[in-house]
Amino acid sequence: MKLRTTIATHLTVAALSGVMLAGAPAALAQGSAQDPALQQVVEDSEQVAPLGEKAVISAGHADLGPLYVDGQMQLMVRDDSKVPPVWRHLEDVVFKMADAAQQTLPEGNEFDFTGAKGGDTVWVVPQNEVQGVPWLGWNTQSPKVVDTTDHGVNLEFGGHEGEGDFSLFLQSGGFSQPQQLWNSRLPGNQPMWVELNTHTHANWVFTKPGVHLIGVRVVVKDKDGVEHVNEQVLRFAVGDGTDPQQAANATFEGPWRSGEGEEQGDADKQNGSVLWVLGGLVLAAVIVGLVGVAMMRRARATRDEALTEIGGDA
Repeated sequence: MKLRTTIATHLTVAALSGVMLAGAPAALAQGSAQDPALQQVVEDSEQVAPLGEKAVISAGHADLGPLYVDGQMQLMVRDDSKVPPVWRHLEDVVFKMADAAQQTLPEGNEFDFTGAKGGDTVWVVPQNEVQGVPWLGWNTQSPKVVDTTDHGVNLEFGGHEGEGDFSLFLQSGGFSQPQQLWNSRLPGNQPMWVELNTHTHANWVFTKPGVHLIGVRVVVKDKDGVEHVNEQVLRFAVGDGTDPQQAANATFEGPWRSGEGEEQGDADKQNGSVLWVLGGLVLAAVIVGLVGVAMMRRARATRDEALTEIGGDA
């Protein structure tokens, strides 16, 4: 039994590595060119909404993706819930997941990695479109990105804030096992490698309703070897009783799994190393001092013995 047909129906991705662990290679997240639901064309001429234009996406298709705006690479969302599609700044967007997003986990332990058990209710942005629920994926199809980028793009997990747990996983249908991409229960930034010209959807799972914030970092290296980095926050209002305005007003405290947290950790390690070095130097100085004192005392005793012997001979 699968988590409804909305979780796993069509083969939408290539084979992936197993469960993501800290320090593991980046997962490969690819869309299948054979899936008609994932076929789309992104144009350079598509509109970019002005910064400050607020939007709540409660249903319909949307993709995260890198885009160059005024020469700067940014992670944005391509809002395809209306025609024509428009790219929006993520700080202006809330994804509203009403109770239509509720699903019941099947019995067994196949989905225990989500933080919920078989029979529990979770809230899901599904891999396949469901009426009344946002259908959120990602694409690397912007012509400017494709033309200027070397190979592909890294999407990195920047942490989760909200009640309960969050996970992002793919399931290719049939009897295949779910394959994790991001999980708030695991450490590290859990990088996800996305090839150019990719369009993919996955399952975004929340175990509790309420306001949920997810940090996302995109890293793009252009053909000149210059690395472009942008960090954004995804805002979700989960459950009928959660006001999207609460999510819009919420502040992501971090630390970013891929930024401040690691920098602080490195600083702590460096400070610890300095203390160990200083402690070692002090200890060495004490030892040298004690050895020196002992040698002086021994030399003095040897001299006194020699003088005594000379005096005795006289």
